Amino acid sequence: MSKGTPYISPDYNPHALQRDWGFLVSAERHELFEVMHKSLGTFRAVLCGSVLQHAAEGSESSDAMPGHSAKVTSEGIAQEGKQLYREIGLDIMTLALLADVPAHRPLHLTQNSLIGHWRWLRDVWRETQSRPKYDATACQTRNAVSDALQNGKNNLAVAELRKMFKEVQHAPENDGLYISFLNSLSLFCPFIGTELLWRQERIDHDPLGRSGTKDKEGLIE
Repeated sequence: MSKGTPYISPDYNPHALQRDWGFLVSAERHELFEVMHKSLGTFRAVLCGSVLQHAAEGSESSDAMPGHSAKVTSEGIAQEGKQLYREIGLDIMTLALLADVPAHRPLHLTQNSLIGHWRWLRDVWRETQSRPKYDATACQTRNAVSDALQNGKNNLAVAELRKMFKEVQHAPENDGLYISFLNSLSLFCPFIGTELLWRQERIDHDPLGRSGTKDKEGLIE
């Protein structure tokens, strides 16, 4: 990561990942960016549906998506998606909105919850960013994370994602498990997930070869 980037960590920087992959993620997850300026409750409902849709990968859609926007409150944190996105990035924002309770129930965000998710992603980055390329030809497209999502348990899905990361730590030689973890991670954390999949040559796009125009940096006007 380059020096002087506007974030606390020297080795995991969501803003740098956003600059590299915003052009791709904003196109693939356009439904999120279209409601980014609205309330966190509205954004959370769309986010839950987006994660579920991308987890299904062409299979029948589930009826587990929330039917309404549950209220999201916070302590000293931005009340709308655009500002929160600018402050902490999409990856931490997504985990914070989906991790604690099902999306149809009210949620209260705190600074401690945001810091906790940042620390977990920092640990993921330290564990995975220097891993060699794996040659897994087949990996699970269905796992405990996708099963929880299909059952409308977004909070359980995030818990299963964390559990899966512990399994990855304990089984570094299991290439199929690792790629399956990255695929699940990218559902909730598109920027770090895309970067790690790109390092495994699972993403065709090259961020270094793209145009440097502002509209391709994942910035919100």
